[in-house]
Amino acid sequence: MTALWKQIRSSKIVALSHLHQTSMPVWPTHPKFIRADNETYSTGDGNYNCQIIMGDHCGTHVDAPSHFIEGGKTIENIDVCQLMGRGLLLDMRHIAPSHTFGVKDIQLWERDFGAIEADDIVIFRTGWHEKWALEPDHSAFLQDWPGLSAEGAAYLIAKGVKVFGTDALSLDAFGNAENPAHLAVLGNDNLIIENLANLEMLPAHFCFLALPLRIERGSASPVRAIAFIET
Repeated sequence: MTALWKQIRSSKIVALSHLHQTSMPVWPTHPKFIRADNETYSTGDGNYNCQIIMGDHCGTHVDAPSHFIEGGKTIENIDVCQLMGRGLLLDMRHIAPSHTFGVKDIQLWERDFGAIEADDIVIFRTGWHEKWALEPDHSAFLQDWPGLSAEGAAYLIAKGVKVFGTDALSLDAFGNAENPAHLAVLGNDNLIIENLANLEMLPAHFCFLALPLRIERGSASPVRAIAFIET
């Protein structure tokens, strides 16, 4: 085996994507996830396969620039290399609901864990992934999450960060209809990953990988996101 493969095999792998299931939360204006049997053994078809219907922002997903930028790249045209690299976990659970975290909060993290560098994948833990399935109507998850400020986005973009992740439904704080973080990040041809899971299992630094589907003219794609942690 190559040295890289040996390193991967010796790492602890943490799954960071939510399970796709019919009861999963989605933004109210987005299509719900539907899975239906298409052919089954019980009906004599001799095999089992399913039909899946969902929006491209369903579950753990990556936003392409076209999501908020007219004429921006659609998902099949993004550089998947952006979604591979050093991941950094920034704990923002102390931020009040619907409020923003910004430059000061990021710099405090850098003081404790080291400088954020170009091409790092910055992931914010708001605590919202823990609300994913607390209630049948998903109201706890679908409201009040905190998000990244415009100044915080600009600070990280200036450092060369190209991927921004969150365990909440959106990188922008709940109720901010202007979506400044989305506009700043996607407007600079960068990417946003939303609805990440299991962030409590991550250290401050790890190796991150998330690959989207090649969906023609897609504004986003579900991803199977994983972290590799040195043991």
